[in-house]
Amino acid sequence: MTTRFPHFDLTGRTAVVVHGHTPPGVAIARAYADAGASVTTLVPEGYDVSSQLDEGIIQRTADDIEGAIGEVANLDLVACCPDQFLAKPIGETSDADLVLVMDANFRSHFQAVRAASMRITSPANIILITHVLGERGLANCAAYAAAQGATTNFIRAAAQELGPRRITINGISLGWMDWMTDRLDPAAEETGRAIRFTIAKRLGRPNEIGPMALWLSGTGAGFVTGQIFALDGGLLQHL
Repeated sequence: MTTRFPHFDLTGRTAVVVHGHTPPGVAIARAYADAGASVTTLVPEGYDVSSQLDEGIIQRTADDIEGAIGEVANLDLVACCPDQFLAKPIGETSDADLVLVMDANFRSHFQAVRAASMRITSPANIILITHVLGERGLANCAAYAAAQGATTNFIRAAAQELGPRRITINGISLGWMDWMTDRLDPAAEETGRAIRFTIAKRLGRPNEIGPMALWLSGTGAGFVTGQIFALDGGLLQHL
């Protein structure tokens, strides 16, 4: 049967999902595979999420992001999905803390895009996962927010550079999600207040990330690039 919505069909396309061990990484990998793409996830040493992945999705251990991306043939989809949180006052944030947060949340994005820019076959699509704190600061989250803010402006700049090659790059900016127990204690009063700040009055779920990533990776979004899409239940309206 011929679908009326071929924009969501990724049959014949090849995808790499960097930081495929995170909830958004797993969600995007599964969405890509469901849409027909050949999918490889790259995970750091010590992580194994193969039990959460559908049959046919390849999981590779790769601390060298650029080297691993360079080994994939016919690559035309890249998603990078890190999330290393840190909550500390500025005065208590050490250089080591800063390096950790910037490396995980920004440097890995830059490395993934740099490698893809030399390897990817156009037309192509790149998606970077970021957080709404990159657009709205929050006390005691300065380093984390700075890394997300760097990613936001990197997307805007990279879109201009890659656009002439028919490569789109967009961001999905997450709000408070249900796996973020490292920053949202379910028993804490502050957590309830954070949830009430969202228009949706609930936490987001991993399976809500895949459909947006799929749209941004299909032919229906070919004229969309350099944009940041908030998947936050309306949180930015209050922050």
